[in-house]
Formats: sequence, C-alpha cells, structure tokens
Amino acid sequence: MNLFWSLLIVCQAVLLASADKKGVQTSLKASWDSTSLLAEASEFIADESEKKFFKFVDIVNNDAPTLNWNKLTDEQKYEYTIKTASKVISASSVDLLKFALALRQYSPRVQSFQQFQIAAEYEESCEVFAVAGDQVSCDYEKVDHLLRDAKRDTRVLESDHFVGDKQSKKAVILYGELGTVSFAKAWQNLSKNQKTGLIFRHFSKNVESNPVSLSGYGVELAIKNTEYKAVDESNEKKSVEEDETDLFGFNIKLLKELHPDSVEAIESFRVNLKESDELTPLKRWELQDLSYQAAQRIVNAGPAEAIGTLEEYSQNFPTHARALAKTTVDEKLRKEVQLNRKMLEEANIEVGETSLYINGINQDINSLDLFKLADLLKQENKLADGFHSMGINREYLSVLVGMDTSDDEKISYAVDHREGYPFFINNLDTDKKYKQWGNSVKLMLQPYYPGMIRPIARNLFSLVFVVDPSTADGRKFLRIGQTFNSHDIAMRIGYIFVVNQDAKASGENDLGVALLNLFNFVSIDSSNAEALKVLNNFLDGYRSQEPTVADLKDFFEGKFSDTNFKDVFGVDSDYDKGRKHGYEFLQKTGLSSAPKVLLNGFILDEEGVRGDNIEETIMMEVMKISPKIQKAIMEGKLTDRMNVGNWVLDQKEVMPRINKRILSAPSKKTYVDMFGAKECKTLKGAESLPDVDKASCLLHTTKYLQKATNDAILPVTLWTIADADSVDGRRFIYNSLQILKNSAKSRVGIIFNTENVEKSCESNSISSYIRAALEFLPMDQAKRLILKLSNEEYAADFISGKMTFDDLSVGGMDTAKFLADKKKLDCERTRAEANLVKSLLDIKAGDRVVVGNALQVGPLDKDEHFEAADFKLLESMLLSRGAEVISSHLSKWEFTAANGAGSNIAFSIAGVVGKHASSQKRTWVSIKGDEHSVVTLTADESNKPAVDVLAVVDPLTLEAQKLGTILQLIKKVTNCDIKIVMNPKDKHSELPLKRFYRYAAASELNFDHNGKLNGNVVRFDNLPSKQLLTLSLQAPDSWIVEAISAKYDLDNIKMEQASGDVTAVFALQHLLLDGQCFDEISGQPPRGLQFVLGTEKNPKQFDTIVMANLGYFQLKANPGAWNLEIREGKSSEIYKIGTHVGAEKIGEDTLQVVLDSFTGKSVRVRVEKREGMEERNLLADDEEGVWSSLSNLVTSKEKPQEVINVFSLASGHLYERFMRIMIVSVMKNTKHPVKFWLLKNYLSPQFKETLPTLAKHYGFEYELVEYKWPRWLHQQKEKQRIMWGFKILFLDVLFPLDVQKVIFVDADQVVRADLMELMKFDLGNAPYGYVPFCESRKEMDGFRFWKQGYWANHLAGRRYHISALYVIDLQKFRQIAAGDRLRGQYQGLSGDPNSLANLDQDLPNNMIHQVKIKSLPQEWLWCETWCDDASKKNAKTIDLCNNPLTKEPKLDSANRIIGEWKTYDDEIREVISGHTISEPVINETEDSHTEL
Repeated sequence: MNLFWSLLIVCQAVLLASADKKGVQTSLKASWDSTSLLAEASEFIADESEKKFFKFVDIVNNDAPTLNWNKLTDEQKYEYTIKTASKVISASSVDLLKFALALRQYSPRVQSFQQFQIAAEYEESCEVFAVAGDQVSCDYEKVDHLLRDAKRDTRVLESDHFVGDKQSKKAVILYGELGTVSFAKAWQNLSKNQKTGLIFRHFSKNVESNPVSLSGYGVELAIKNTEYKAVDESNEKKSVEEDETDLFGFNIKLLKELHPDSVEAIESFRVNLKESDELTPLKRWELQDLSYQAAQRIVNAGPAEAIGTLEEYSQNFPTHARALAKTTVDEKLRKEVQLNRKMLEEANIEVGETSLYINGINQDINSLDLFKLADLLKQENKLADGFHSMGINREYLSVLVGMDTSDDEKISYAVDHREGYPFFINNLDTDKKYKQWGNSVKLMLQPYYPGMIRPIARNLFSLVFVVDPSTADGRKFLRIGQTFNSHDIAMRIGYIFVVNQDAKASGENDLGVALLNLFNFVSIDSSNAEALKVLNNFLDGYRSQEPTVADLKDFFEGKFSDTNFKDVFGVDSDYDKGRKHGYEFLQKTGLSSAPKVLLNGFILDEEGVRGDNIEETIMMEVMKISPKIQKAIMEGKLTDRMNVGNWVLDQKEVMPRINKRILSAPSKKTYVDMFGAKECKTLKGAESLPDVDKASCLLHTTKYLQKATNDAILPVTLWTIADADSVDGRRFIYNSLQILKNSAKSRVGIIFNTENVEKSCESNSISSYIRAALEFLPMDQAKRLILKLSNEEYAADFISGKMTFDDLSVGGMDTAKFLADKKKLDCERTRAEANLVKSLLDIKAGDRVVVGNALQVGPLDKDEHFEAADFKLLESMLLSRGAEVISSHLSKWEFTAANGAGSNIAFSIAGVVGKHASSQKRTWVSIKGDEHSVVTLTADESNKPAVDVLAVVDPLTLEAQKLGTILQLIKKVTNCDIKIVMNPKDKHSELPLKRFYRYAAASELNFDHNGKLNGNVVRFDNLPSKQLLTLSLQAPDSWIVEAISAKYDLDNIKMEQASGDVTAVFALQHLLLDGQCFDEISGQPPRGLQFVLGTEKNPKQFDTIVMANLGYFQLKANPGAWNLEIREGKSSEIYKIGTHVGAEKIGEDTLQVVLDSFTGKSVRVRVEKREGMEERNLLADDEEGVWSSLSNLVTSKEKPQEVINVFSLASGHLYERFMRIMIVSVMKNTKHPVKFWLLKNYLSPQFKETLPTLAKHYGFEYELVEYKWPRWLHQQKEKQRIMWGFKILFLDVLFPLDVQKVIFVDADQVVRADLMELMKFDLGNAPYGYVPFCESRKEMDGFRFWKQGYWANHLAGRRYHISALYVIDLQKFRQIAAGDRLRGQYQGLSGDPNSLANLDQDLPNNMIHQVKIKSLPQEWLWCETWCDDASKKNAKTIDLCNNPLTKEPKLDSANRIIGEWKTYDDEIREVISGHTISEPVINETEDSHTEL
C-alpha cells in the first residue's frame, strides 16, 4: 500500500502539469467584410461632437500625403488612429475608444455607409465619387453639373456628417476612404467650394475579404442529462480494456510487470488517474455551503486577485466543486453577510441575487450587452470628468442619485381645469345617489380589486372632457361621459365646450354653438346631467354621419314644441353662455386644440383616448395617480375635512399652463455644454474661444436679478435671450422677470440677441437703458426699472416721447447720476453677447430663447409667446428634475455663494448632467460592514476622475459567470472604484451551476507578429473528458446567429472522443429590426398585417406579420438603409402608413430605416385604413378575405390541399439523422408534392450542406425558417426548452400567410401513411389537431401523470394530447388569435419554474378550454412506451418516445421497433455519400429529449 500512496501523491502533481491540452474554442464573425479602424474611430469621435469629428478628418487629410495608407499593416493603422484621436479627445476617452475598436462597435455604422453605395448600385469604379440626388460622378469637381441634372433632392440620413445648411436639399455626398490621398484631395477641394452643403460617407473601394471578428457574446458548455443512455455505439468496436503504456506519462503495463505484488494498488492508482478529471457527485451535505465557500475563496484572494478568482470559480465551477466543498468559511464573513443583508433588501436585492451598479445605475446582467455598456461607460466617464473639472471628485454620485435625468416627454404635469369652468354632470361629494357609499378619504388605503376604482363618495378623481360637440370625437366623448355616469363609476365628470368664437356665428348657422345653446337651455331648467342626456338623444342618430343645424332644429321643435327655436338659438339668445370659457381655457393653458381628456388635470394620451381602449387609458392614469393620493392621506396632508377636488388641483405638479416646448426640452437634450470650461472674466476675445469657454464667459460675466439681495446658491438660473428693442423681445423679458415676484429659488440673466445691433446701440434704445440698469444700479432698483422698461405700456410711450425717463425712474435711484453713468457706457457688451449667443445656441439675430440651468428652450416661432406661467413651468420642471439637489449639495460642501459663484457651478453641473447623464434611474446601495465579506478595489489613478462600480454577487449564479469578465473589462477601460459585496445563498440542495461559461470581451485589439489583426476566440481548457457537453452561443437580443463551421456535433461533445480541439465558427447572419404597429384609430394591433423590407432595387428581401401581442413584428437585416413598406396585396389595399417613430418617411407608403448599430433597431408604426376600407378585416373569413386574395380559395373546409407542408426541428447530429429518416419516410408514402419547413436556428452546418442533395434525390421542396425569441417574452435558458417553445409559440408568424395548413412531425418519427390524409382531415372548428396519448399499455399506468392531480381536474374528462405530431389550420389559428393567446398564457405561467414541465405539450393542453384541440385518430401516432403491441399494425406514424422504465437508447429502439429504419438510414448514407461533407469525429449521441 505504500507504493499506492506514493503513486497517488505523484498523480496529483502530474495531473496539474499534464492536463489534457484538447479544448473547445468558438469564434463569431460578422456577415460583412473588414471595415476601416480609422473610419470606426471617426464615428466614435462624431458621437462626442461633430466639430471634433471634422477636426479629426482635417488632421488625417493633412497627414494623408505622407501616410501611404494602403501600404500600412493593420497594427500601424491602429497605432496611427489612436495617436491622431488623442489630439482631439481626452485621455480617458482614448481608453474607451480602444475598447470601442476592440468591440468593433462602430463597424455597422461604417458598413451602413458602404451598403448605401452597394444598394444604390452606383456604377462608378473610382476610389472617390460624388453624388447629388440621382446623379453620380467620379469627377467631383463637376458637382455643379450634378446638381443641375439631378431629378430629385439629395436624401440626407440621420447618421450623415454634414458641412453647411442641414436643411439643404441640394447637398453633395462625397464617398471615399479616410486616410487615402484621393479622399483628402477631394474633401479639401469640395469643403472650400461647395456652397449648398457637403456630406461625407465612408466608402472603401478595395475591401479586404476578411469578415469582422466579433465579441460581446457568451458561450456555455452545459453538462447534459444522460439519464437515457446517450452514446451511439453503432460504430464502436467492442474490445477488452488493456493496461495503458502511457497514462499521464505512466506505463501502467510495465509497472504491473515490475511490481507483481502491488498489482491491486497499481490498478487503484490507474483508476484514480483515469477518473481524476471527471465530475464526481457531491453528497447533499457537501452542497449546502458552496456559495459561502466560493465567497470565502474570493475574499481570501485579496483585491488584486479577487475578480480573477470570481471568474475562475464561477465559469469553471463544475471542476472546482469538490475543492470548494472543503473550504472553511470564517464566521466573521457569515455574520457580515447577514448584517449587510437587510440593507441590500432595502435596495430590492434578494438573498443570493447578483447585481451590478455603475454610478448607481442597475444593469441587468442577463440582458446587458457590451455595446450598451460601452455607451454607458462613455457617458459616465464624461460625467466624472465634468464634475472633476469643477473640483468635485468621488462625492458627485450623491448628486446624481438625487436627480431626475429621465428624458421622457410624458413627464407628468397637470393643468388646473377650474380655469375652464367645466359643466360637471355629477358631484360625488353631494349627489344623493352616492349616499350609500363611504365618504372618508381613508377608504383609499383599503385594498381593492385591481383595475377598479374604489366607490368613495368624494371627488378624488375628476374626468374633464374638452370638446367641440359638433365633431365626431366630441360626440363620442359626450356619449362616454354619460355612460360612465350611468354606471356609477366613482369619478366626477365634466365638460368644457370649445365652439366657434366668431360673433356672427349663432345656433342658427353653427352646429357647435347650437349644441351649446341646447345644453344651456336644458341645464337651466333641469340639470347638467339631463342636458347631456338630451344632447346624446339627438346625437345618437348621427354616430356614423354628420348632423346639421336643420337636423337639430327638427329634433328641438319635436321635443320642445312650446319654445321658439330663435329664442334659444338666435344671435341674441340668453342661452349663448360659456362660449368664451372653452376657447380661453385652451389659450391660457397652452392645450391649443380640442379634444383633450383630463384626469385630475393630467392630460391623457391622445392616442389612448381616441381608440377603443379609452377605459384602459383612464384606468392606467388612475393607477398612476392613486399612490400619490394614498401617500398624502397617510401623511395627513389630505383629510376628510378638506375640499378634495380643490386639494387635487392645488398640488405642485398642477400648472396654470402646459407648454410642450418646455416639457419636451429634456428629451431633445439641447444643453449649453459646460464640460471642461475655463473660468472667464470678460467677453473680450470670447468669440474666438471654443463653445464651452464661450458659455463660461457668458455665465460668469452676466449680471443676474433675483428676489433676495443676500448671496445664496440658487438652484435655478435662467438666461433670457431676446431683443429688447422689439415688442416681442420686451414681452419675453418682462414675463421672465415675473418669476422673481414669488420665487426665491431663481435668478434671471438678461442677454441681448439684437436683430439690429446698431439700433440697439443708440443712446435712447431700450437695450441701452436695460444694460445701464444692470451695470450701475443696485439689484432691487435695476429689477424694478427693467420691469418698467420691458412693460409695453411704458416702453411704447417712452419710445414715442410721450414719457420721459424721469417718468420711468423708480424710487430711491439717483436719476442724474444714472444718466451720467449711462453716457460712459459703450456698446461692446451688447455686440459681444449677440455674436456669442448666435454662435453658441445656433440661432438667428432677434430670436428669443430661454436657457434654464443650461437647458436650451427655443428659439420661439415668430407668433409664439412665452407667458409668465411658461417661465414658472420651466422653473418647476427644473426643480422637479433635481436643481435643488445640486444647490443643497454645494452648500453642504461649503462652496462659496459670493458673487454668484456657487450658482454658476450649479448651472454648470446641471448642464453636464443634462447633456451627458444616462436617463436611467440611479440607486444608492449602502452596506453596514465591508471588512470580511467585501472586496474593495480602488481606482488605479486616485487623482483622476473615477466611476463608481458596485457588484453584489453570489459567486455561484449564472449572472456571476458573466459578471467576472465584465468587471475585468470595466477595470481595464476606465478609471473606477470597484466594490464587490458577497451575497451568497444560504443553502443549496443541488449543484448551483451545471455549465462551463465564457464571455467574449476584449478591452483592446491585438495583432500577430506581422501586424495583422487577430480574431477573437473563446476557449475552454481542462474540460472533463467523459462528460457529455452541449455548446450554445448566447448572443445579444438583436443578433441572429448560426453555426457555419463545426467538425464535431456541438450538441454532444465528449472530449475523450475528440482527436483535437473542438472548434466552432458562428456567423452573425442578421441584425434584428423589430417594432410595434397599431391602428391609428382603434389603437389596436392590425393582426395579420404584413410588412416587407428591402432596398429600392430589391424591395421584398424580408417579410413579417404583425402579432396581436403588443403589435410586435420583427424583420432581419444587415447594416444599411432599408425601405419598410406594407406588403402589396390585401395589407396595402386596406392599410396605409400613418405616424411613425424611429424611421423617416421617404414615400407615400415607404419608411426608410437606417440600421447602423449592433444593438439593432426598433421602430413604431401607426397605420390607418384607407377610405372605404373602414369595415374590412385582414383576417376576415369571407370571399373578400386575405386568404382568397393570396390563394384564390374560398373557405378553410373547402380548400383543396395540393401540397403537404411539414414543419420540424432538430438539434445535434443524432436528431438530424433521425430527421433525414423522417423526411424520407414521408416521401416514400405519398405521391403528392411535399414542402418541409425546418427551423434554421439550431441546424448544423453539415445538415444544411446535405439538404439540397436529399431534396433533389427525393423530389421535395424545403425552406429554412427562423424567428428570434422576442425580448419581451419570458426567456427559457435550456436549449431543449427553447426548442419546445419554437414548436408552439410562434406558429402564426413563422410561415407566410398563404400557407394554410402545416403538419408538425417530430424528428424521431417514421411515417407509414400518406400525410395528405392529415392535410385533408376536418378539424371542425378547432385551429389544430393533436393525437391523444395512448392508454393501451397498462404497465405504464403509473407514469400517466395526466390521470391524477391537477391535470385530471383541469382536463375534466378530456384526453391529454401528445405534441409529437399535430396539424395546424393556420387560417383559423390566426383568426382566433390562438398564437397571441398561447403566448399570453405562456407569459403568465413560465415565471413559475414548476409549471410547463413539457412546455410544447403542457401549454396547448392547459389552454384546451380557450383554444380547442381536435383529437386526431389514435393510429396517427403509435409509440411503444404508451401503446400496446396489438395496435402497432394500424400505426400510420411511429414515434420513438423515451421509456422511463427501460431507458433504452433511441438508436437501439429505432432498429428494434421500426423494421424499415435501417433500410432508410443506409439508403440516405448512399444518397449523400457522393456529396462531400465534414464527417463528425465524435460519435453521434442522443439528446436527453425528455418529451414523453
């Protein structure tokens, strides 16, 4: 035994040194060829600033003659790119540029420019060419001829780089490669001479045929379940195991010969060696503490090695499990974890959850992709730099957390509807019909049914319709209000009528006025509710046509025959009241036009209230408002004694006016950039400074007016920019100063943007007096004088000479001294201001603009006015977005308030945050202890700006496997403080991770010794040799990826059978273009609507169908500009394109969508029915329906089926082998044409290679279909379950609309009958038919789970059906929205890990009451597991169901059960033997295929 132990010790050492070198490696390439790194870098710089982009281009062009660009190696080009970029951007941005280039983040954008040229099919073959409209030429010096001959305008894209007027329709586009002499000459020539606008687009004539190597994806090697014997042994020779002569360097045979007395010990040693690299199961008690033990290892590693240790133990956990189980956990770590747990739970972080926060922004690790991370790091780096430049270091995060940086235009503000004097038809406070309800506001705190309003007799909710009753919308809202009231919905309902204001209009000639007259007439004698009822009685007869005054006259005289029509409706009627209120309300509040629907003053979404889902829209708003009311009641701010209706409208978010220009400003992100600005004390020479310094000069030299005279750091700074010598300019200034009457939180700086500088410089100009007041008077006097000078009542008389300056002077001022001082004042400041603001804000002379905390609002349109209420609204919005958070922090940090210094910094911070901060919510996560369970890594450069990174981690989670690599990456590409907080799960009852994992993420490009760019490769080493593994590539949501090269079966990898590395190459075939589509009128998705995507030359490359779920649709494309259209046919006959977001309309029914990012593209399209098509339905089952137009057929039951459509899917070489046999068995048993629809997502390269040969030999057609699992639909993690999902969840969108019936046949089936029988089988009124499970083999009764428990109750006597074969009537399936119902039910159930065990089977059986299943005859599916032997003779298909009793391998059962199986198998081998394919070296293996 001594020998054994000696050998065992040696064994451990040898194993470490002699690990098997075979591994698995994966790479992913784009579908386009190499793009220029220099071009990609220019696009990175363009995202920072167009000015920096053109500066970069100029530097490169100047260098071009000496570069010899095309002769440089990849590495030399990269080095030049980084060196040149560092002249334009900061050092921290250069690090992020290196990361962006490593990611190839901007390759799609560069490629999109290349695609524009390819799609347009320009025939020019030169390196540089110019395009104007439809004209193109290599002779760029003749652009004048191009512009003259162009038959259409130049089409400008959002991503274009433009010199000159961006609105120009006559711009010239120059295509060329940055870095080449040819482009440099062309650009320098045209940029000097081209006056109508010049656009630069990247184009390389000679593109290297080398696809772009990608990163930003995950690769998993999952350990497969081998409960059913999983190895295909048909090709293996049976042999007696012999002693090895070289086992990890040991000659076992020789050892036994030399030591015959120790054979037993040597044999034990041999077994130990052979099994040492396998995954030995752990006992249950060894599993419990694994997360704590992994956490302890990471903490023990120390800051320098912590992230690497996290990566190693999480990504390779299966091989470390046994070693981890022996780790001792320090009690101090346990206690600190428990101490921190409560704080983490307050931040909504559960026990055992892994989370990542970057500057307080929570990143969903599962869905996080590197491209979004790169953008976020760029933004946050800018923020850190900005704060650092103002003397604020790590503490800036506390400012960000308290601010609202969202850019949602729908930020909630309300208007005070009391200003419109609404006619209320009910009053919950006083009406008798509500007396049986409780009337305490505290009832709001009691639980109630979701989606319903509590019946409380108080005016907690007021619904006010602002309508013109003569319009179709107005009439609809009159009826809705009455319906709500009659159903006793707990809302006060009111109307503000907006009718014709023309004094000549009366009830005798204007229907709107007439309806208001009628309402007043009835309400005076009765009530508002009765008046509304009468209006609706009349209008109910005209819901689909327009009533006239004559119609109303007939109605009135019939109902009120004793009243003279003229008395009520004539010009001098006493009932013509309330006419002005509605019009004035719209003007005062800025609502501009009717109809509008207000709930507690909040304006409801116009699209939501105009459609059929107004109730849903109202309820959504009620649900948003309710928590605020409940909070106020809990805090005692709203009590029973108060007038609830008034209290609701007295809240801070209720404004006297709503101004869309102000409220939408944050989403436009037009900020005065103060990033890195230097302090400035004079405007002299400021015009030549960069924009940031121009802004700094204006900020620091402007004199501000405020309410208080003492110095304080004020949260809001307004720049009022206008021409004081124009009436509109003075009104603008005057209204801006009104804010100072009541607010001590703002200061106002007046900056002149004069239309005529010379006029403003005259000694008697209003501008000169305002300037003098600002320069020479104390603030209070200056404020009062400027208010007078800007008040038109005074200004007009002063300008005309009717009033002297003495008449204008304010109390306390020395007029003589003021006028004397004024004479000494020159006009330089006024001139400088005008020049600076025009340049800085990109405005014209005389334009009016307000800049609030660096946010630019304006310029205003010529006839547009800002009232005092608009300035108040702007102040309120800025305060609500965190202005006070900034000022209070500055005060806390003891920044000086003297001379406005602190307020200036507050302005600058607001600008930096507004321009560069992410719009995502930030959370501050605190912990109590950080000594024993927390690893802290301080920034490498402590004196430089830093980003804060917090990782809360259970090391043994799927998220942790990805997190380690991401933390390594962030640490390399940005200066950051990282804190890793351990959050281990308390106990495990099974292995927490059953996969190996890698995340492809490089921080910088690398090159070989020849200077050629290396590709990105993901590699797994030291894998267990006997374990069965399956490889999956986990790509970002917007990527459609497939394997293009793999020698081995990626579904079944056994390292001991591989002769070398297992290598897989994947390709990014397409990027996802997805979106939502809704009907403009109904607001509902237009189910069955088809879109096509293509180019002008090839308009129908891709097509899709709109789902009812969220109106979702998806298309696949590659970088470039694409045309999105409604498909020709029934779709385009009924619908046309209406409004849209994320695309540009370039034709009557054509949208242009530019795809230029790895994150894909999302669009939102609204369609409207064409005139005369209002009653038509795409999925109508009638002669006019979509089916007849596509197939010239009548009804689903009468349609002759000519082609057998078979749908199937498979993954792994074994199941592909089964599927070939299934295909051949179908063909052998029919004389009808057959088309196979095969899911492309998981097919191997070898299978796709053999398909054409099989199709030609057996005479079938095939089409590979694919669909990307929508990001909004609950994701499955296991490949098998994902495939089950594809069998059932997307049937309505996988196939074209003209495919009417499809039969799904499992890959492991053999067909023995003509499937045309099934195609013609009458499904009755059901959308699909399934075969029920056999019940004739009695020994399997114990496994029939559907006979008891939940399923027995749910099925209520119905049969449970098997999913191995089913028929789908796609026409019926779509008509009843079966796909949408199935997805809805799936979404509801799939969150529970215990539901949908057999997803593809359980889901349709679960939905049997909502989506009917037709039971197919039993003989259509026979499987030995469930059916007795006697019934086999009638079998029309045989399925190789798994047998839970015998667990027999499928290959064995196939040969034993199906006589013809081997014949088919041999025949197929012969057919494809002439077609060279990559033969797999690893034996084909079985999937677990747990389907019953």
